[in-house]
Amino acid sequence: MVYLRQILKENRARLLESGNIELAAYLHLHCAKDLATHSFDLSPEEQVALLGYKGEQDPVRVMAVVTKPAFKGISATSNIFKFTGLYLAAKNEPQLKQLLQAKFMEGDLKQKYFLARMEPSLHNDLVTASTQINHDPAAALVRSVLQKVAVPQSDLNAAIVAVVAGDIDVQLQLLLEDLERTLLETHYVNKSAEEVIRTVLNNFSNAVQKVTKNRRKGHDNFLIRDEYDVQDLLYVILKSHFPSLRDEDAIPKVGGKSTKIDLILRAEGILIEAKMIKAGDSNEVNFIEELKVDFESYHECKWLKKLFCFVYDPERKTRDLSNFKDLDGERVKAGHKFNVEVIVAS
Repeated sequence: MVYLRQILKENRARLLESGNIELAAYLHLHCAKDLATHSFDLSPEEQVALLGYKGEQDPVRVMAVVTKPAFKGISATSNIFKFTGLYLAAKNEPQLKQLLQAKFMEGDLKQKYFLARMEPSLHNDLVTASTQINHDPAAALVRSVLQKVAVPQSDLNAAIVAVVAGDIDVQLQLLLEDLERTLLETHYVNKSAEEVIRTVLNNFSNAVQKVTKNRRKGHDNFLIRDEYDVQDLLYVILKSHFPSLRDEDAIPKVGGKSTKIDLILRAEGILIEAKMIKAGDSNEVNFIEELKVDFESYHECKWLKKLFCFVYDPERKTRDLSNFKDLDGERVKAGHKFNVEVIVAS
């Protein structure tokens, strides 16, 4: 994704310097308000097409351009970007509707995608085409954006490599930008509950800096004093992903000791225990022993499949991370087993 993002950024910068009709098409879909701030170097016919991209209607001028005789086999509608602008400026003209349908049918998949973005009534035709065309590497990209067909990650990666191997024109730029946005929007949707939790825990230290160090002027920083503060922050972050998340639930006593479960996703079979190594603590040794005792209690939760132990260590008191990682793995007792994963953040 980082590689794709850099390619799109560089190509976008070149496109914004062009001032051609392709830029007008791009801005119409990407950021229409910027059309008024850009200078264009266009032919008289392209100036008419620009009206359509700006949302203006002038069917008389458009039809005067469209009906001109072709010169050396090239008509005013031969260029897809000029034609689309002309269509938008007189889209109620039957002749232009017929030309649009013909352009859609004869074009490759990225052109079909471009035209469907310009004219939403073509959306269903695009969906059909994307499921029928497999030889075009853009097919996997279009299907992923439309989210009509599940696309394996390996196929998606191969398709991206194939399409970016050549020149990236405006049609492909728009498709790839939509793909990038779709992948970001579905970043968590396509992940398992464990993967989402793992991502949140690994990014906890970076995320909380906004409220612990960089709050707005006049607002006090949030102080993380103990593991209860850590638990509360994790609850807020994870609750948005898992509405069924619960906090603080006691489990039966083991050896006269009752243990409180910090965060619970019962349907997923997941528990999250939060610890914090504070400034007054010397190292991780006592926490290791506490966790070992807690593990015994968790066997009372017969539905438990995965236990995440999150250790927040802002003072970097941990001497050897392997002491925590040694706790990772499967725990078995009286026929019940669950998996442990310890994540340490500083």
